This record gives sequence, structure tokens and C-alpha cells, in this order.
Amino acid sequence: MDEKCKFSDKVTAKEEKENIHEVCKSKDSKNAEIMLGECQLATLGPKPLCLSVPPLNLSAHQEDTLLKPWINDFRFLGKHSLLKLQNPETCEIFKREKNVGVFQKPLGLILPHRYCKFHFNTLRGCERSQCKFAHVPEQGDEKVCMDVFKKYISINELCLLQRAVSMFMEYYRRFPPGIHFDLQVLNDLLNSLLKHCLLKEVFQVVNLSIMVKMLPALKILLEIFEHVTTMKLRNAVPALIDIFCKLVEAGMVLDPEHFNYIVKLLYQVQASKQEITAVLEMKSRLQMRQFKKNWTCDLESALNEIEHCKEKGDWIKLGNLYINVKMGCEKFADFQRFCACIAETLTKDYKEERLGVPFCEFAETVSKDPQNSEVDKTLLGRIGISAMYFYHKLLQWSKGRKVLDKLYELKIHFTSLKGLTGPEKLAPRCQIVNIAAEIFLKNGSLDGALWVLRESDWIINTPLWPCDRLDVLNRHNLLCTIAHEILAKSLYRQTFEVLQNLPGFQNSQETVEVSQYSLLFNKLLDACIESNSLGMSSSVAEFMISKSIPIDFSFLRRLITSLGRSCLWLKARAHYKSALSLGCYPPLEGNLYRKLLLIPSYLSEIEMLLAIEIFLVSNASSIQSPGTSTQMLQIVLKRCEENKSRSKDDYQAAVERLIMAARLSDPKLFIKHMTVNVNKEQVYSLEHCSALKWLKENMKWAGKVWLFNNH
Repeated sequence: MDEKCKFSDKVTAKEEKENIHEVCKSKDSKNAEIMLGECQLATLGPKPLCLSVPPLNLSAHQEDTLLKPWINDFRFLGKHSLLKLQNPETCEIFKREKNVGVFQKPLGLILPHRYCKFHFNTLRGCERSQCKFAHVPEQGDEKVCMDVFKKYISINELCLLQRAVSMFMEYYRRFPPGIHFDLQVLNDLLNSLLKHCLLKEVFQVVNLSIMVKMLPALKILLEIFEHVTTMKLRNAVPALIDIFCKLVEAGMVLDPEHFNYIVKLLYQVQASKQEITAVLEMKSRLQMRQFKKNWTCDLESALNEIEHCKEKGDWIKLGNLYINVKMGCEKFADFQRFCACIAETLTKDYKEERLGVPFCEFAETVSKDPQNSEVDKTLLGRIGISAMYFYHKLLQWSKGRKVLDKLYELKIHFTSLKGLTGPEKLAPRCQIVNIAAEIFLKNGSLDGALWVLRESDWIINTPLWPCDRLDVLNRHNLLCTIAHEILAKSLYRQTFEVLQNLPGFQNSQETVEVSQYSLLFNKLLDACIESNSLGMSSSVAEFMISKSIPIDFSFLRRLITSLGRSCLWLKARAHYKSALSLGCYPPLEGNLYRKLLLIPSYLSEIEMLLAIEIFLVSNASSIQSPGTSTQMLQIVLKRCEENKSRSKDDYQAAVERLIMAARLSDPKLFIKHMTVNVNKEQVYSLEHCSALKWLKENMKWAGKVWLFNNH
């Protein structure tokens, strides 16, 4: 193989020179120089082992995908040739020659289950035409993005780097950078792309990073210029100059020697006078801007200025200082350190006589900056969390509320952030939400507390956001308090929402016995039935049964009766079936098929009718068989042991309810009094003709309801 590779390389080099010569000769003298530059550029792409790259011929479709020259640019005039650095056919041959096992070997990434393991975790990637798993991290999973980039960069395979570029472009076109964005990862990615001569991809990543206001390091920019010069990529100069100007305008700071070095490199690559003039113009503009804001670049001076603002209590000036330092500070780590000092200043040496809230004045000033970005919102949110913890510790509920109101006003989603200093820097998400909700409650704002909980998706304890048992207990107490206060205001839907999110109902790591919530849920169910909120009552009962929360049978029976009296028969029958399975009523199976139905006298007319329906369906085959009209269906109205002390009037009322139940049926059923048994219980017979007619009209749905039990 080694000998074949050496021989192939020699042949390839010779063929490439001949191809370039032939192509360039075929064009007229006007286009010869441009074609030669393009041919040279095509030969500079990375080559797989033992393979030669054929001359680059661009189709119309390929040309559309290339970088286009910028038109009407104020910096320089002129046109440049198109840029094409990668041959897809070569990559495909390279992939086929690789061993299949190597390509499918996992890369060692740990990903959430919703992401495609083949796309993210193998060299080959996903080959499904339609994959049901995600190929791009979703919003909020920026940390997954960063982990994937780090792994791909460490492996340093061409296909993985190209996949990283695609992922970077798709994710940050849709979502802004968040707290997990790592500038070092961006710089490492660009550096790896340069080493593989993927200049087109470098330009794509840098352009998008400028749009999202996350600039690469100055060192990377210089390396790009060096690469273009070393490889003599004259056609890439216009695009590079455009990126350079955008970087300077976005805030990248260069020293005069950097500008001189870039100009020197441009001369070596034979850049035009207009292109070099554009660089020198940016140098003049930057020097003017640095002259005005030079003092902000000194971090120590900025930190001293913070103390000055604190002594005077001038928080508006502190906000302006933040804006100036943001414009002048090159390293994001230094800027974060500066923001941490601001957070400490806003929450240190508290004096009760001060009426205002420093954070609110500071945040208001920063938010008015025309260049305010999502990064600023994130930092304001983290500073706000530190201020919130500070006032919570001092029990200054009104001031803590003002901090939260300001965060809400500025549309800062702080529930997914952490503080910048102190214990809140490591606080779990559940704890931050608990403290914010408690501050609202102490100020009498139930709506505010509910807003915070909903904003956090009621999160308690998950693998991504773990918390300790004390935080879970605090959440339990907090939600119970909110539920009691909301229920007292007859807000049943909101109460149910709160109770559904108690610890134990989510996919949490804590094992909580949900049966302890029986009292709360039964209290809600009772209130809903009492107010005739049947839809909500039904939902509460269904939830309790599905979660095995003990339900008060008297409430469940009242619900069934109310549903029937409101002609909500589907719901009434469903809950009656559930009540039977829970043991709310005496079992029916022992007597149903003996053509004898025992109905307790304490049942309502709705419950009696549902029991009769089951009785009819269970004996349907015998009722509908020819020659069985002489067989009698009997109903006994049972006296209950606990009701023996009751008066005769109670039993007589039960007789009237039984007659009403028969009349409620559609079509009506007819029952006839037969006798009184030894227990002094009334015995009735169900008329065969009315039973047969009922089955003919209702057996289709009744059979599905009463014979096919889904519980």
C-alpha cells in the first residue's frame, strides 16, 4: 500500500498540472488569470490516501451554493472569483474505503434519548432517509451542542468537523447563545477547520458568530489571513476582507501592529489596492473609537469605578459603566468577572434607609442600550437572581418583589439561570423557583407565584436539574400553601393545576408517596361538586383514580348522581364502572346471572338506573331468546344494616327513587310490585316486553360500556 500510495501521488501531481494547463489554455486571455486561480484553489483541498483529485468543474447548481461577491459594499469595489474548497466525490470514495466497523463505533457521547445516536455518535452518521430522532440539538440544549463540538474537535476527523459546522449553523441560526456557550470551543473548531483547509466552512462559522455577537479570538483571524497567504488563495481575499471589516465593526480590537501584519500578508497574496485601503480605513476608525473609550479596556479601572458608583449610590452610572466595559472588553471571562463584582456591589453593605432597589435602576439603564443582546439579558438575569437571594435572606419581601417585577418587565427568563456569586451560583433550579414563588406569596401575589412555577414548567428534580430532599420538601409545602389559598377563592382549575404538579407526579428522582395527597384532592373534589363544576369534578376524579389516590366514596357517588341528573351519561357510566372496581358498591356478579338484582336502598335514582342497565346487559341473551318471556327478572330493594335505625319514610323514599329510575330510562322500563320478603324488603318484577325493547334500542352501545371493561 505504501508503494502504491507513493506512485499514485506522483501520477496525481502530474495529472493535476496537465489538467490545469489544459483548462487554462482553453480560455481566452481575458479569463485565463481567473481560471488559473480557481484551478489552483481546487487542488489545495485535503486529499484522501492514494487518491487523486480530478480537475474541478462546477455545475450550475454548485455555483449557486458558493460564496457570492458582496455588491455595493462601501469598503471596496471590484469582483472576485467564486470559492470552492471541497470535492464531494473524493469524500465519498474516502468513506467507502474506510472499514465499516470503524465508522459505526460509538464516539463516547452521552446524549438525551430524543437525539439520533447514529448521527451524533458515529463517524458515518445516520443513513436513514427519514429519521424520527433529532439531528440538531433543541432549544435549551446548548450544553449538548458544546459537548458534541468538543468531542468532534478532539477526534479531528474531516467528516465530523463538517458535521460540527452544519450543526453550529443550524442551531445558532434558530437560537441565540446562552450560558453554556464556550468561546474556546468556537476558536478550537475554527482552528481545526483551518488545519483541514476547510476555508469555506471557516467563513460560514465566522459570519454566523458575528451575527450572534460571539466573536472568535484575534489569533484565529490572523491565522485565517496567514492560511490564505500561504496557500496563495487570491480568490478568497474579498470574502476575507468583508469578514474582517464585520469583526472590527462588531467590536474586535486590534493593535496597530496587527493591522500592519495583515496589510503585509495582503501584499504577499497580491491583494488589490481597494482591498488594502478597506483594511487601512478600518484601522483609522478603530483608533478613533479606542481613543474615546480607551479607559474602559482597563479592567482594574472599571472595578475601581464600581466602588465609586457604590459610594455615591449612582446606579444609573453603574449601568452606563457596564455598557462601556462591554464595548471595550475583549475577553468574555474578564467581562464575567466584572459582572460578578457588580452583583456583589448591588447586594453588599445593605442599608435599610435606602428606599430604592439598586438592581432595578441598574437593569433599566442597561436595557436601554441599543445594542442590548440576549447575552446581556442572561447576565442581567444572573445578577437579578443574586439580588433576589439577598432580599429573601433579609426577609425584605417588597424589594425582592421589585427585582422579580423588573425581570418580568424585561422578559428575562431567569428560572433557567443561576446566580453570579454566593450560594446561588450553585443553586439548583428548583430552589431558585421556590424562592421566587415564596417572595410573590409573601407579597400576596398568587398570580406571580403561579407565573414563576409555570415559567419553569413546574420542574422539581430531574437528571438535568438535580436538587436535594430539602428543596423537594420546600416545593411540597409551597404548593400546598398555594393550593389552599387558591381553593379558598374558588379557583378550581388553578388549584387542580397546582395539585397535579406536587412532588411525585413528575418524572423525578425522588420517590414520594402520592396517597398522602388524598385529603387535598378530596377537598377539591367536594368543592367542585358543591359548586356544580361537573367538568372539573370529573377531571379531578379521573386523575385521582389513575394515580391511585384514595377517593372519598361519598364524593364519587355524589359526582355520579350529579352527572346523571345533568344528562352527562357517558361520564356518569365511566365513573360508575370505576366506583364498582374500587368497591364503592356491593358486588353484582353473584346475582346478575340468576335474574335477581339486589339494589341497596341508599342509592340515588341515577345509581339505581345504572345498576339496572348492567342487570339487563348481563341477562341480554336470556331476555332476547325466544320462549323465555315466562322467565321473571326480579329486583329486590335491600334494607341496609346501617340504615335499620332510619324511619319508614327513608325506605319509602327509596321505593320512589326506584320507580323514578325506571321512568328515567330511554325507553322507559316498567316494574311491578310483587311481594315483601321475610326481611320486609320490597320485591319487584321487571316487565319482559319493556326490557326487550330497551335491549333492542340500546344493546349496541350498552354492550361495549358494560361488558368490555377497560379498567
